[in-house]
Amino acid sequence: MPGSQDARDVDRESDEEIVDILKGLSAQEEQKLLDILTQDKECEQNEWLPVIAFQEEILEVARAHPHSRCAGIHQLFVLKGPVDPVRLRTAWRQLQHRHDALRTVFSEKGSEWRQKVTQRTSELVIRGTAIDERTMSETVGRHRAEGFDLAGGPLARAELVLGRENTHILVLSWHHSVVDGFSLGVLWDDLCQAYNDPGDAPAPLQQGEFAQQQSARRMARAKEAALAIRSRYPKSLDGPADTRPRPHHVDLGGITLRWGIDESRKLAARADELGLTLYMVLLGTYRSALEERGLLSPDVPVWSPMSGRVSSSFSQSVGLFMNLVPVFGSIERSPEGETPILALREGCIEAFDRQDVPRSDLIDILPELPAASALFVVQNSSTGTRDLAGVQRSMPTPSGFPPAAPILEFDSPVSGLFPAALSIEFTEDNSLAGVFEYDRTRLDAATATEVTDFLSGLIYKVIAGTFPW
Repeated sequence: MPGSQDARDVDRESDEEIVDILKGLSAQEEQKLLDILTQDKECEQNEWLPVIAFQEEILEVARAHPHSRCAGIHQLFVLKGPVDPVRLRTAWRQLQHRHDALRTVFSEKGSEWRQKVTQRTSELVIRGTAIDERTMSETVGRHRAEGFDLAGGPLARAELVLGRENTHILVLSWHHSVVDGFSLGVLWDDLCQAYNDPGDAPAPLQQGEFAQQQSARRMARAKEAALAIRSRYPKSLDGPADTRPRPHHVDLGGITLRWGIDESRKLAARADELGLTLYMVLLGTYRSALEERGLLSPDVPVWSPMSGRVSSSFSQSVGLFMNLVPVFGSIERSPEGETPILALREGCIEAFDRQDVPRSDLIDILPELPAASALFVVQNSSTGTRDLAGVQRSMPTPSGFPPAAPILEFDSPVSGLFPAALSIEFTEDNSLAGVFEYDRTRLDAATATEVTDFLSGLIYKVIAGTFPW
């Protein structure tokens, strides 16, 4: 049977030539070829759909800045136990058919991006070698360097490396235009389901349905949010807009931050005592550190990515539904009549309520709103709750890779670059790890170190109960 490229070549032949080719094939080979031709016809009949708002930004960045890091999410799993490669390959194929996002391609028509669901899938690559730190780093590094074909697809890849003594690694790679952090847990659980007990599960709502729903109401929601910001935070619109262009090649620095299990538990407990979430406490201390060093005005928002899934009907859906929202609420200078804690809490709640308002639409209506002030995220999306039958899973961080996902380049707007970003996530042992990223053209290493030192000091003050809320 010809390879995939040869199969596409066959599809371009005339009907008479195809008949001649079929005569020389076995019944099984003939059916496989007919399946390929049918899939391609189905692909051609599918309609183009509007893209989701944040997809627009990612696709624009990918076009304007092809060297950026916004292309993919890469997951590394260590699997200990008897993995059946054939079952896993079948499960991988079923996963791609279950979620349209994994079979989506993109096209630019004029100034607009469109998406279409195809029948194109990728096969699980299987190879064998010794499993060690070097193998892990090299495999993930190769996936990061390979990139994706947005117009041709597929936008999902998988590789299983079989090792000795039932220790293997699995690398899953997704283009970020079709998968967000929330999707990762859904994908892993569905992969396990297809591996352990394949069957017909109810189909989830698809990415295209979300895109159509958002397209119908996005401008109305943006106008509503803009009116609220003008009314409640007028000082945030007083200064000139940041028009610094986004560089073609960025020069980013990074500082790793870690808090142990005991410290993380005490921090969460202190947040409960204050009536705050851990997200709010970490955001408040991050803001204070930036304001202390003169890197952020108290009136300016910190931008933060949120899932964008405002309806529970999309809880089992896969796609890029996320959005970046401005979060107000300085604890250094609260609005008149409000305590610092109240200002912080209210600012976060307002942001959660407007997480369906596309950043690009909000900036279009409020061009004076600082679009690249500072960036913050707590990476708390699920990594899944299931396991492959008889297999124990872990997710180590290869050497040379940051403990938390870098976000500065990916989440910056198309026209600019945030000067600084803080990304924090829980590790496997429930301790906290993070990375403070910064643009070296605007922050030197000494200033970045001062920010992280001050931030760490504030965290310990919160734990000790001496932070001046």
